[in-house]
Amino acid sequence: MKRMLQILTIFVVVVALASPVVAASSRKGKKVFKKSCKTCHTRKGEGGKLSPLAKTMAQWRLYFKKDQHSDKPEIWQGMSEKDQQNLLKFFLDFALDAEQAETCG
Repeated sequence: MKRMLQILTIFVVVVALASPVVAASSRKGKKVFKKSCKTCHTRKGEGGKLSPLAKTMAQWRLYFKKDQHSDKPEIWQGMSEKDQQNLLKFFLDFALDAEQAETCG
């Protein structure tokens, strides 16, 4: 019984932590990237070329949790929470170690 309670607790925690990303849309995240990020994140842009392939899923999670675009925080702060979630979903779905890794075009 104790073992079952531990498993159930772990499951609830995992679902609670993953739910914002699960509810997010990779397709909408790609649109957010093109609209809000791609102007600076190109080969010759101010932010340098950036795509989901630049990091692993764990690295993107850490970046979104800790860094939050610290070079220009106004970019991050001006973005809705839903747009942030969609952007993270896009980066996770196409990260270097994702099953469907590809460039964001």
